[in-house]
Order: sequence, then C-alpha cells, then structure tokens
Amino acid sequence: MAPADPGLVLLMALAEVEDGGAVRWLPRVVPLAAPLAAGDAGFERLRETMLSVTAHRLSVQLEGGAVDRAGVALARLVEALPPHRALLRLLALVRFIQGATDEAGGLLARVSGLAAGDGAAGEGAVPVAEAGLERALYALERRRRDHRMLGTVVIPAYRVEGCIGRALDSVDRAVRYYRQAADEPDASFHICVVDDASPDDTVKAVRAWSQAHPEHSLSLIASSRNGGAGRSRNLGAAMAMGPYLWFLDADDWFLDRHLWVTATALDRHPEIGFVRTGIRFDSIDRDITPVWRSASETTYPCNLGVRRVCHDLIGGFPDEEPFNPAGPEDVCYSRALQSLFVGAKTAEPTVYYTLSDGNVFDRLKADMLSGRPPGQGAPPEPVHLAAELLIRRRLYALEAKRGMQWDGPPILPDRNGRMIAL
Repeated sequence: MAPADPGLVLLMALAEVEDGGAVRWLPRVVPLAAPLAAGDAGFERLRETMLSVTAHRLSVQLEGGAVDRAGVALARLVEALPPHRALLRLLALVRFIQGATDEAGGLLARVSGLAAGDGAAGEGAVPVAEAGLERALYALERRRRDHRMLGTVVIPAYRVEGCIGRALDSVDRAVRYYRQAADEPDASFHICVVDDASPDDTVKAVRAWSQAHPEHSLSLIASSRNGGAGRSRNLGAAMAMGPYLWFLDADDWFLDRHLWVTATALDRHPEIGFVRTGIRFDSIDRDITPVWRSASETTYPCNLGVRRVCHDLIGGFPDEEPFNPAGPEDVCYSRALQSLFVGAKTAEPTVYYTLSDGNVFDRLKADMLSGRPPGQGAPPEPVHLAAELLIRRRLYALEAKRGMQWDGPPILPDRNGRMIAL
C-alpha cells in the first residue's frame, strides 16, 4: 500500500524517476499535496529540493545521450506536477534536440512566464541555458526564412560583362512585381550566376551588382574551364534553392510578369511539370513566321518555369561535345521534359530575346523570316546527326521512368506530350 504522507509519496516518486517508475506515484502527489501547498513551507522545500535533484539527474542523462529516455521521464513529471522552471527548460531542450521546434518554443515561453523563484533557486546557469535555447530557436527560424525560396533563377554567363547587369536588373524587377502581385513582401527568390570561364570582367560585374543589391540572395559559380551553356545551367540547378527553376541567358531579360505568371501556373496546377510563356523577339517580333515562333517558344530555355524535381529526373541539360558551343541542348532538354510531363502554355510574352551580333538569334534570323520550317534548307552535318543520336539515346533511357513511384507530378504513360492552355 502506498504511503499517505505527500512528502513520502513525492520522495518515492522522484527516487524512481530515472527508470520511469515515477509514473506510478506522481498521480498521488498532486491531490495529497494540495492542502499543504499553500501553507507548508517544509513540504515546499522538500518538493523543490527533490525536483532540483531530479532535474540534475535528467540533465546528466541528457548529456550522456539518453535523449528519448530523459524526454519520457520529463514529460511525465511536467504533466503531473505544477509548473517547474528547471523541468520545463529541460523538456524544451529535449524537444529541440528531437526536432520538435514548435513544442520547444512553447515550453520556453512557459518557462519565461514563470516567476523567477519557481524552480530557479540555486541555479545561476538557468538564464544562460534559456538564452542559449532561445538563440538556437532564433537561428533555425532565421535559416528557414533565408532559405524559404520560391525557386532559383539560373544565369549562365560567358563574356557578358556589358549586359549581365541588365539581365540581373530584370530579375530584380520580376521579383518586385511578384511580391506586389502576390501580396507577399517577403517572397524570396535565389539567383545563381554561373560564369563559364569568361576572359573578361563578367565575374567582377556580377559581384558589383550583388554588392549594390544586398537584399537579393545571389551565388556566383566561377568555372575554371568553358563547358557550355548546358553544363552551366546544370551547375546552377545543382546549387538551387526552392522548388522551382528558371533559366535566363545573360544577354536576354525577363519582363516584369515572368516570375509571377510561371510560378502562379505551377502553384495552381500540381499536375504539370513545367510552364512556357510567349517571347518578344527583339526587332523582328512582328515579322517572325508563326512556325518559327512556335518552335522557339517550345525550346527556348528562358521562357520556361520548371519544377526542380522534374529537371533532376530528366538529367538536366546535355553537356556532351556536340551540344557545345551553342548546340541544340535546349531542344534535347525540352523534348525530354515533354516526353515525361504535362506542360502548360500561355501566349503572354514574359521574356525578351535579344538580337545581337553573333548570338544564336542572329545566326537564325534569316531562317526565322524565310518561311522555311526549322531544320529545312541546311545540309546535314555530322555534328547535327551526333546531337540527334544523343537526344534519342536520352529519350530511350527515360522510358524506364514511366510507371515509377515518386513525389513529383504524374509521369505520362507514353511519349505523346500534352500541353494545357493557360
């Protein structure tokens, strides 16, 4: 039979706390102690002494790595006894270590609400411990805030010191438009610039822009060798944060609504893997033939918003020799996406494709205005055949992905790509 004296009950309960046996006694303590708690100073001293001893024992367990065991005992004590600062603080530490951050924060708030004498007697280190936990909780929250990105804009850069700032400025405007349209002033996007071993001051220009815009999260990868746009985009995607990816060539730029239009489409349509928008084709926008406009808007990487998991599943952009420099790496990437995932398309132009001396647009300008479909009018070359063979090789390998179980959007049952209109 259990003793009726509350002091003995408390003593026996606390003596067994290391083995979890206190749960047998604790329900008896509170009702027995109730008539004494208001006026029996001796009992209060005994209670405080034993709880302090118990807190120390459990702290030793915690330091020894017995986190779960200490947590079980602490949870029982906290539930059965009146609030006690040391026990609450220890349970908060345990829950923090176990990853229950919200519960740890709630327990710490309870500790802060107690009077200084509740379980604090003789514990000069208590404020330090509580301050340490508070700082750790703040550090996690700050990290979550800093890394809570909607996605990453990847910009491959080669010899673009004169225009990279313009491209970055366009990302800045698109981010600000998104925040205003979404009514989310804290919405964050990461920018990853990948310098492809530029011989000019491209790196210096990016660093100068970043220093002038500290409000943006920007990383710079400086490659030691030139590997082409596909490899650079893959490097940037590997360093990405957030669920969505965008690509921007350094000599082009986003129109203000680009991030808003594409991110909103991906948010609203969980069944799609990617979304494409319209393009403004510099000075020939009114004259480009419909077939070339359609072909470009289907393959151009910069009018694309894509889920990062989909990018990873198809293996990113090809970077083999036939695709570099300025090969059909964008065609391969697009065909791979379309072979596995439903896409979405809006006719709204959200990117500006610049025409400048020597770039891909410049080399294709005559064909875009000729009326000939893409791929006709030019004699086949071995490099083109090699690229086509590599594309077919990749598409064949992706067939093994059909029917697989995964957490991304549904994988199509066949290669018959599907696009929904926005």
